[in-house]
Amino acid sequence: MSRSKRPDLSEIKEIAYLNDFLRSFYIATGLYTEAVTQEGETLYSLDDISRCEFCNIIRETPGGVKRCKESYKRAAIEAAKWKEPYFFRCHAGLVMWAVPVIIKDKPIGSIICGQVLLWKPDDFFWQEQEHFHSGNRNFDKLIVAVQKLEVVSAERTQAAADLLFIVVNHVVKRNVRVLEDIDYSNKIQQELREKMEKAGDDSGSEARHYEAYIKKERALLSYISLGDRAKAEALFNTIFADLFIITRGRIEEIKQRAFELCCLVSRSAVEGGVDAERAMEVLDEYDLKASDVTTVLFQAKKILEYFLDDIFAFTSKKHLGMVKRAREFILDNYSQPIKVEDISAALFISSSHLSRLFRHELNCTVLEYLTRVRIEKAIELLKRNENSVQDVSKMVGFKYSSYFVRIFKQHTGITPLAYRNKLF
Repeated sequence: MSRSKRPDLSEIKEIAYLNDFLRSFYIATGLYTEAVTQEGETLYSLDDISRCEFCNIIRETPGGVKRCKESYKRAAIEAAKWKEPYFFRCHAGLVMWAVPVIIKDKPIGSIICGQVLLWKPDDFFWQEQEHFHSGNRNFDKLIVAVQKLEVVSAERTQAAADLLFIVVNHVVKRNVRVLEDIDYSNKIQQELREKMEKAGDDSGSEARHYEAYIKKERALLSYISLGDRAKAEALFNTIFADLFIITRGRIEEIKQRAFELCCLVSRSAVEGGVDAERAMEVLDEYDLKASDVTTVLFQAKKILEYFLDDIFAFTSKKHLGMVKRAREFILDNYSQPIKVEDISAALFISSSHLSRLFRHELNCTVLEYLTRVRIEKAIELLKRNENSVQDVSKMVGFKYSSYFVRIFKQHTGITPLAYRNKLF
């Protein structure tokens, strides 16, 4: 494939994928294609497929090439403006169309397709040709070349343009994902290096011990189930490096621990409202055969982000905006003696309607979610030796410590005091 070195188009990482499609497109339709920049300059074309004889004659002179470039430039500008295929007649009178290539709202060129006739040449067409090419010494050859062109119906040209538009957009979206994955993979590697360098300067770093790692793991799961995205993302970024340091880079051990973490994250995500069957499907995509640390940690991060995106995709689900606001109210006020009626009043809806929304979207009641938040917060507070069980009870919104002890045991299997004694 012939390619220029213009920087804009070098952003496309999947040129080979596009190249294979354009070749199949030509075989199926007989229509020539080439990619051009926004300036109308040819970026690439299929090596073994050439323009029609008519166009080759036109482009034998520098003036003809210049006019072709100007036609392509105008078409690329119009296609980018309307963000859809743009049909036009080139300076030589043939019908063509431009399919815009846009990456992140930035037009970087077009796929030019065509060199066809929409109808059999008539007297007016020949008059146009005489006008267009009056000074061309190869005019007789042009007439013969025109007669070899296929007449393609408007319906077929529109279908061909639509097909190109759909596939090009698909390639662009794939390309954006590839670029984002590359950037993110580089970011993970940089974070690992920085963390390892820091740990190397501190031989007593807590990151070298599984006990500290497990504490962070538990905190991460708590943040996910409570829907605290900011804290979950911040903590997850440090867990990767800690895991690498603890295992001393042993790939098999890292793979095992990373997959275990993904499984735990999926369960917390389900508690936070993610569909259980979909969560299992995401886990099935985890590649246990990955052979390098970066790939293992990268795919684990992607799984976490999927679950967080699903939990917080409120705009794509009916009523979830209201549920989101209710959860935020609970996270801000769990330490107060609030009731379901207080939450619904803050949202200006009935308590029965709020209860239905929680049942439908989170598969739990408002009170169950409030209690879950309080217990998770209590677990964090009990880790501080200066807080008594009675103090913790009040700090998380329980009026009576005896009731707090009973609810805590229901959720954890042990009393708050027993949990505290395990820690200290």
